Amino acid sequence: MRRSLLALVAVVIVLDAPRALLAQKPDIPAAVAAIMKADADFNQAVAERSEARFLSFIGESAVFNPGTPNEARGHKEILKSWAAFFQKDGPTLTWKPTEGHVLVGGDVGMTIGSWVRRGKTPDGKVTEARGQYLTAWQKQKDGSWKVSFDTGSTAP
Repeated sequence: MRRSLLALVAVVIVLDAPRALLAQKPDIPAAVAAIMKADADFNQAVAERSEARFLSFIGESAVFNPGTPNEARGHKEILKSWAAFFQKDGPTLTWKPTEGHVLVGGDVGMTIGSWVRRGKTPDGKVTEARGQYLTAWQKQKDGSWKVSFDTGSTAP
């Protein structure tokens, strides 16, 4: 009887193993959708000029514009470098993700898209610059996604 019970348990474990492995496999399409939404919500936080919401999308050790004179590391430096976008009459920066990719582990991804920055010169002339960006995202323990790296280039 005891051998039969052990044999039955072994059969159940063997037959259930593929399902258990599949349950552990990350849902990559869902992860891509999540970072695309996080990126769009991140843009909305800047459009609303909400510093607190903006920071809620950024990891504590994030790096923006690495290797440039405008490099910023961590919340304090990043917020300082973006301060103008949170002023009532400051410039605007809008962006839209056009691609999202998530690595096989389902915990790291990136978005790529285009951006537009509008502002005014001291004499009131409207200026506009356009470009592309790349943002790296890391999945957090709570399931949310936060920016770990952000960079971009200006179109010629």
